[in-house]
Amino acid sequence: MMKRLAALGLTAPLAALILDRPAMGMSFLDRAEFLDGLQALVDRAKSPELREVRVFELTGSELPWKDLGLTLEKGQEATFLLGGRVWLARAQDLWVEPGVAFHVRTRGSRPMFNPMANTGTMTAVESGPLEMARSLVEFQDDKGELAVPKEAYAKADAQIYGMALVWRGKAEAGLESLLGHGDVDGVVAAELARLRSPRKLPSNWHNFFMLGGGPVIFNDVGNGTIAVEPLKNAGILQRQVDIALQPGTKLSWDWIVEELPSRLPENQLTSHDYLSIAAEFDDGQDLTYFWSCSLPVGEAFRCPIPRWTPLESHMAVRSGQADLGKWVSDERDIYEDYKQHIGGAAKTVTRIWLLGVSLFQRHPGSARFGEMQISQPGATTLKL
Repeated sequence: MMKRLAALGLTAPLAALILDRPAMGMSFLDRAEFLDGLQALVDRAKSPELREVRVFELTGSELPWKDLGLTLEKGQEATFLLGGRVWLARAQDLWVEPGVAFHVRTRGSRPMFNPMANTGTMTAVESGPLEMARSLVEFQDDKGELAVPKEAYAKADAQIYGMALVWRGKAEAGLESLLGHGDVDGVVAAELARLRSPRKLPSNWHNFFMLGGGPVIFNDVGNGTIAVEPLKNAGILQRQVDIALQPGTKLSWDWIVEELPSRLPENQLTSHDYLSIAAEFDDGQDLTYFWSCSLPVGEAFRCPIPRWTPLESHMAVRSGQADLGKWVSDERDIYEDYKQHIGGAAKTVTRIWLLGVSLFQRHPGSARFGEMQISQPGATTLKL
């Protein structure tokens, strides 16, 4: 188990794990209940919108990428309904949901589709056969090459199963047709609701390729405001800036946090759920400013996920429940914070990030960021 966690960058004293599991838990249908139920629904509905159906499974021992047995035309839509779990430490009940780890693409093409939820609809960017893989930040780039040894990857304790539905037209019409004949554990209704409430990424921002949470977790709500709402998943949104890191370089923002995703101090691996804004530097380091549930303001620490420990630092800039639900303003001198907490040789701020993480305790988080900007003495302020 520890070797597997080390390969993922998730080693920790897991024997000391204490989490509110009953509050986090969900009931899951087993494989037979889920897949047999979906097949019975498809057989009942006989939806004319449905071109093809494929039941599939990914196990921990399988190397990426695995052929799905389906071929899509460019622009064609396919819906994926997922079950199962990917275990990090079964004895401690530490796991993530299948939609976090499931990836699918037209063979060899980019970008990969990662729903970050247990339902999702992909629009093919290229024509060709579909292939699937699982990854928990185990890809080294957006080409889908592994960043961990194949031997370690193949030791995963994982089972992802599901059904792929390929549509003749729009997925929304097909799902509506299915729903008229029933549902299985609410997955058809959930995906239909998601399609009817689409989210969009703000202009000039892009999704971090390792995490597919962009249009699931983040949403451009207008007037320069971005909503961040993780739930049992994680996402990073990035904006290129390329600003010189010099004395007086400041990052400022307004934010309203309605709900914190952590109930425990965020400086431990098993409770490292948070909402934050971050600066990335040209030496590969990044520093995130987050609202803690209980850590004192000003406390800084290296990321407790070992794969990120060499690269990422965190600082609590607000703490506790008192100001939740209120718009507040914060400003940080990122030049001084970099000197104090990283102390490297960076010369440039390369990107600004927004982050939402709710993987470990699986509580919802909710915030909105606005009026984000970088300023320097004697220079034009860059509004983000």
